[in-house]
Amino acid sequence: MLISQDTKEIKAALALQSKCELAQVSLRQCHASLEGSEETLKEPFSIRLSHNSTANAISNGVLQIEVRFQFQTYDSGEPPSLLCSIVCAFDLKYEISDNAFQPTAESIAAFKDGNAIFNCWPYVREFMQSTSARMGLRTPPLPLLRIAPRKMEEAQSKNPEAINKSSAANKQ
Repeated sequence: MLISQDTKEIKAALALQSKCELAQVSLRQCHASLEGSEETLKEPFSIRLSHNSTANAISNGVLQIEVRFQFQTYDSGEPPSLLCSIVCAFDLKYEISDNAFQPTAESIAAFKDGNAIFNCWPYVREFMQSTSARMGLRTPPLPLLRIAPRKMEEAQSKNPEAINKSSAANKQ
């Protein structure tokens, strides 16, 4: 799994990261369903995963972020059959060390989409492993979470106007 942010997002997240500490990680919600059987479905199995994150307003010096992950395991049949589905959401609470510090919306957005997911990933991996084992499944290893700077081409395809402004500024 890859988290990719451009230089501006990384700098915005660092501004917040330098002023906070992870105080708590707790399971907010989960749902798991077994839809098939490893014995009757066709191997190899594949995992499809997605995630999203939401930040709440800072209250009493605490920034709360919810990170939600969705996992589906499919067989290799045609069409693929669903083996299981697991959804989990975690609340992450970050204590802001400087009461006068007011992070920008850009800092919070970059932090929740990068740092918070990275901070939550070990808890998610453990949850997935133990939940799938309790379902009687051979526990699939989840991929490592990788963080990489977004390449210039990717950044341009997401926001060509910003890149063009940056390029124009560099020419001056």
